[in-house]
Amino acid sequence: MTAQVFRNSRRDTLMSSSVSVTADTALSGAHRQAGAPVAAFHPREWISCAKTVVPRPDLCQVLVGLDQAAHRVWHITCPIDVPVEPSILASEAGASSEAVVTVRLGELLLAEDLITSAQLEEALRVQAANEGYAPLGHILVTQNIITRDQLVSVLERHRRSSKLGDLLLRSRELSAEQLETALAEQRRSGQALGEVLIRLGLVSEERMRKALCRQLHIQFFVLDAIIIDPTLRNFVNEKFAMKHRIVSLARVGNVLVVAMDDPTQTWILDDLQRSTGLKIEMITSNSAQITRALERLYRVDVTPSLDSGTTVDVIGEDADADMYGGSVAHQMDSADEIVRKLLRVAVDRGASDIHLETVSSRLQARFRIDGMLQHFNLGTLGDDLSRQRGEVLSRIKILATLDIAERRRPQDGSFRARVEIDGRVVPMDFRVSVIPSYYGENAVIRILDPRGAPDSLAALKLASPVTERLEQLIRSSAGTILVTGPTGSGKSTSLFAIMKSIYRPELKIVTAEDPIEYVCAQFAQHEVNERVGNTFAAYTRAFLRHDPEVIMLGEIRDPETAELAFRAAQTGHLVVSTLHTNDALGAITRLRDLGVDASVWTSSLLGVLAQRLVREICWNCKEEYAPPTTLLSRTFDIVPRDFRWYRGVGCATCHHTGYRRRVAISELWTPSLDDVLLINQDAPLDTIFASAQKNTYSMATDASSKLREHRTTLEELLRVLPPSALRELRTTLT
Repeated sequence: MTAQVFRNSRRDTLMSSSVSVTADTALSGAHRQAGAPVAAFHPREWISCAKTVVPRPDLCQVLVGLDQAAHRVWHITCPIDVPVEPSILASEAGASSEAVVTVRLGELLLAEDLITSAQLEEALRVQAANEGYAPLGHILVTQNIITRDQLVSVLERHRRSSKLGDLLLRSRELSAEQLETALAEQRRSGQALGEVLIRLGLVSEERMRKALCRQLHIQFFVLDAIIIDPTLRNFVNEKFAMKHRIVSLARVGNVLVVAMDDPTQTWILDDLQRSTGLKIEMITSNSAQITRALERLYRVDVTPSLDSGTTVDVIGEDADADMYGGSVAHQMDSADEIVRKLLRVAVDRGASDIHLETVSSRLQARFRIDGMLQHFNLGTLGDDLSRQRGEVLSRIKILATLDIAERRRPQDGSFRARVEIDGRVVPMDFRVSVIPSYYGENAVIRILDPRGAPDSLAALKLASPVTERLEQLIRSSAGTILVTGPTGSGKSTSLFAIMKSIYRPELKIVTAEDPIEYVCAQFAQHEVNERVGNTFAAYTRAFLRHDPEVIMLGEIRDPETAELAFRAAQTGHLVVSTLHTNDALGAITRLRDLGVDASVWTSSLLGVLAQRLVREICWNCKEEYAPPTTLLSRTFDIVPRDFRWYRGVGCATCHHTGYRRRVAISELWTPSLDDVLLINQDAPLDTIFASAQKNTYSMATDASSKLREHRTTLEELLRVLPPSALRELRTTLT
């Protein structure tokens, strides 16, 4: 059983720092060998003793929680003075240093008319008469001269206006000349001032820490003696923690205790408080111990079954209760809880993306569902988003391992969440993009739901002629199959379905994806990371040395990748990839633009699948209707007669949109020998297209089939289809 033991003093008070202590292993073996005094005692006695220090009101709950936790462990063995290092706050630094601190605090209180000169003199007399060190602020509060809140307010303002050099000057650890020398060296070297001072031998780290602790009224801890819960790394992402050298030590209730290498950077505490929704208490330690604590916290694998990203549980949330008819006595949730509810609502609605947009003083949320951005009345959840917009965005940044202090540049990241759906916990990946805007930061969260992963080509429900021909193409031992379309047209899903249909146990399949949207143990999947040189081209080159039968590339986006992909197909590999084109025949001009030799790609190209996603009519509210005559005449050369048109009128099932889910409108071009000859002869595009259309199942043909099956609407086709398909559609239904 474990008890959380807290003993510290910040701003002359009891602060909620922590060390995890068990009945068997209160300290590491190394610390025990150092001869630390150990005693058995009743936890309640320790707590009672600790409460003789006047606590801050907002930490009373921490003490109560500690009391209850200690009651569960009747007797434990615990080092008397661990993790606190008493020497830091003892009076060994000398009377001159103490005088500077106390007179400085007295001057601050005098300047704000909180005390009189006589009251200050009396407090100093009491302080001098004490056998041990008694903080001036504590004496003034005990004598009821000032309140605890007044003391905290003055000290907080003092800390925020303090810089390291000024603090060391006030504590007489540095002279003005020494500080000027150090500042000049700092400008030259770019190092932190503390590092410069220690390197130049102007002050030791121990004396510098003592001065900081005295001047800022914070506590020094021996971090090597603390057992840190690895899950605490979810509160501060690794990039931010390493950059600012800050490590989470404990959380009790709504208090998060952190150790900072540079405690003068108080703005970091504000960012953490906004992002976590917790009260932040700060302590410090020496640089070496903070480095080791960071290593212990961020180099431990706490989720071996998942990837190394942050994982958040979105389980058991009744988000709809908050959205519709929530309690009148609703209390604002923490930023963490708001983000969890937002994710749950988005997943429940079947959203592919969450758009968080700062508009004036509000943060509005919109969901992309079935390809369309939709705004929902989120009720109290929407109110909380606006009230805590800064905290919510910071929390999302922490989850995605982004820099919460960076608000001027775009950032991208990801995290994983375990979401409960129909009693089953499903791990989902979330991709995050944050960009600054006029009113503030905007964020888009892409939801990668593994439930949407198709298990075969048949699951795509493409047109029968397209599915049958593709099934033949993917049985080829070598060649290239391309899937084309704009962003959001379902290319990645089709690519995954093709790979699932190709798979056989005797094949080695390797993929390069950006990002990996669907995880499959049957493939060797690799994620593109251009920052470290892992590009599509680099992976393609490396794949050829791994003896694969099938290579899947998420996208051909540059000449080098295109050249390597088609060369790989020529050397006996089946290559599957995507291109950004409007239709299947657009691949011809795109490959020309990329500079790939026509003889190279035509010799290995098996087929090009182009597609668009259109919304299907909601089956629950489908009804027959007559489209406006002007719309029909504008769309068709000859208006179809006796054709029955359908639409959805809107219901609760489709969220009153008239549409439910999406279906692909597809097009497949399989090059003929005539097509290849014309392309290699560099014939005019019109001639090539006329020949290629003879071997193409077109989008217009598929679209007209979907209209006859009453699966979609004319308006939806006009919204989604490319111009070439709309031109052909004009004569398709006649």
